[in-house]
Amino acid sequence: MRTIGTIITFAATVVAAALIGFGVPLAWIWIGSQLQGDSGATTTSFSVAMAILFGIIATYVLLLYLAGILMALLEPREGTEIGPRAPWMRGQTETRPASSRHTIINGVERLFVVTTIVVSIAFWLWFAFKAGSPLPNQ
Repeated sequence: MRTIGTIITFAATVVAAALIGFGVPLAWIWIGSQLQGDSGATTTSFSVAMAILFGIIATYVLLLYLAGILMALLEPREGTEIGPRAPWMRGQTETRPASSRHTIINGVERLFVVTTIVVSIAFWLWFAFKAGSPLPNQ
């Protein structure tokens, strides 16, 4: 039963990562197409390109802010024992505990790590097989 729960959690995390990683940029491209209208089918105006760029950035900042709020709400209260700190949360002078090799990350951190991995793999697959050569044909 625990294996089924793990598979469901993994599948939900990958789907949410795909929605965050691809849904946000595609939504802003659609918004940009609505802003552009019929005025340019082959060119994009500078203002629309900047609206898309800063819209994507603002959306990700908002998502990270909301994720921080969610993490604060789900964080254990004072007096409860918490697990070891994640490697990216440690300082350079902080030594790693020898007894603990397993770090605990919560679901929100896991979601953003999986989002980065999924989008990076998709980008590299597109770059390697679909993008074509940027060099001019002679």
